[in-house]
Amino acid sequence: MTTSSQQGSLKAYLAWFTCALFFFYQYILRVAPGVMVDDLRIDYNLTAEQFSTFGAYYLYAYSLFQVPLGVLVDRVGIRRMVLGSIGLCIGGAFLFATTLSFPVAQLSRALIGLGSAAAFMCALKIAADYFPEGKRGLLIGLTLSFGTVGALTAGKPLVLLLEEIGWRDTVSFTAFLGAPLLLMAVFLLPAQQKSTKSSKSLKGQFKERLVSILKNRMVMLYTLLAIGLYTPLSALADLWGTAFLMQKYGLNQGDAAQTSMMMYLGMALGSLILPWFCEKYHILNRGIQVCGFSLFVLMAIILYAPAVGILTVTLLLLGLGFFCGAEMMCFTGAIIYTTPSTSGLTLGVVNTLNMLGGALLQQLIGFGLDWQWSGVMSAKNIRLYSTQEFVFALSSLLVVIFICCLASLALKKKPNSRPG
Repeated sequence: MTTSSQQGSLKAYLAWFTCALFFFYQYILRVAPGVMVDDLRIDYNLTAEQFSTFGAYYLYAYSLFQVPLGVLVDRVGIRRMVLGSIGLCIGGAFLFATTLSFPVAQLSRALIGLGSAAAFMCALKIAADYFPEGKRGLLIGLTLSFGTVGALTAGKPLVLLLEEIGWRDTVSFTAFLGAPLLLMAVFLLPAQQKSTKSSKSLKGQFKERLVSILKNRMVMLYTLLAIGLYTPLSALADLWGTAFLMQKYGLNQGDAAQTSMMMYLGMALGSLILPWFCEKYHILNRGIQVCGFSLFVLMAIILYAPAVGILTVTLLLLGLGFFCGAEMMCFTGAIIYTTPSTSGLTLGVVNTLNMLGGALLQQLIGFGLDWQWSGVMSAKNIRLYSTQEFVFALSSLLVVIFICCLASLALKKKPNSRPG
């Protein structure tokens, strides 16, 4: 016979699992355009810069919603928030699959990004509200792992579907995957808990805390470093990796998609191992510096070294993803320079600016490809980009990582203790 506490614990785990599964699902929707690059460009007759908006608009909507999201979750509750968010993802995916209009397709990607924004935040809130301190770190790490598996799932399996049923039916299939998730949210997520503070009081506190965070020099420095450590993942794994690997390394679409997604496996390992190791030996800032310079070296090898075999490319991308995991250490560093009352909002601000940086880089790469385009067209009347043109455009990542490396030198050997 189960006790009431065991039943409560089971409900909490099921609620967390539902949000973690939502995080898994939104990653499939997030990286799908990168897998479908050729199909989308042919169907809509897109330039590289136009195609980049499918990733960028998702990230713009996702990132700009992060700061108000925490306040909104407190007001409407996790259950309503997740139900509305999954509905937006499903509706956006169906709209993307059916529209013949490029602007409407862009809008659909923004809707999917808006819907996806709540997945990780709600999983964190359930971990914080319903579990003791000793279990929260494990649940956060497992949530990140769910997202990684979602990204890996969007590689070769989606390509196989593409080859069988075309990109529109494939996107429709991903939309249908959200239906059982919606049912799980209806039955397994907790009802709203009423806020005890007035909306006027919350609004005033929000403004004051937001201004104090934006004026905090160390928080902004860690934010800049997070952007530099995150953008390789955003640019390659989310959008441009498949096309680049097909062009430079001669991989077929399925192998290129799966290989680029290996960055997420590296990211999962890095985001678990690096923060644990660096905090254990009190080398958080030194770890960020080492990871930044390691990213610079690996990115330079991938761009400028001669083409190598698929195994070597896979190892290089795994390494790139692993060092991108240092992004999590930047979040830890930023929290050290805030108070407990502003830590949640600080995470929202850092994540917003971080994701915006990724979106801007995705579009900058597309602009660089079109700027360097030599005029070569395919038989299906879309622009073809050479390896040199890809290398030029992706070199913008190296510039950002190099700026990150220089900025990391401003970090002290050890971060200050957290203010009370």
